[in-house]
Amino acid sequence: MSDQAEAPEAAAEPDAGDERTALERRAAERTRVLLAGIVGAGVAALAASRGWTSTTETGHAGITATTAQAGTDLASWALPCALAGGAAFLAMLATGNRARRILGVVAALAGLATALAGALHLDAGPWPITMGVAALVLASAGAATTARAGGWPDSGARYDAAADGQAAIAEDPVSLWNALDSGQDPSSPNITASAQEKGRS
Repeated sequence: MSDQAEAPEAAAEPDAGDERTALERRAAERTRVLLAGIVGAGVAALAASRGWTSTTETGHAGITATTAQAGTDLASWALPCALAGGAAFLAMLATGNRARRILGVVAALAGLATALAGALHLDAGPWPITMGVAALVLASAGAATTARAGGWPDSGARYDAAADGQAAIAEDPVSLWNALDSGQDPSSPNITASAQEKGRS
């Protein structure tokens, strides 16, 4: 009877491999979203700084002059907004998930403002269109960050997973250094004091 009662409890325990797979999947999603935001902001900033239109005029003496207007001339807010969105995503690389959700709102608003600048000048050539598309990518990445960052692993999650789901490291200097190379926390309780002493020797 006792064995039958224990069987459902054992089956209900979460599989460490499944947890690790889910953690890696969320970490990959985080990487894709942050990379999309950074690339979108970079392309939008590049497009905003390019020449959008050019006008050729011939003077009374027959001298021809060409005047070019960049995106910063036609939509002065486009470049600062794109740079602000990029700065928000760069800051996300060094912050926790709570700060990322706030920065995601900033990036989304910056992306929408940049996209608006492109939409207002669609007749100015391909660069406003390029900027608008990139800005929408930036805005989408910011919105995704705000919506999804709560489930993303923090930077120290891999150490927590190692402490919960892995067996103790053997008291062997080779095992210790292999564990350190694989990214495990040297202060983890799985690394025994004796192993740490051997590693320092």
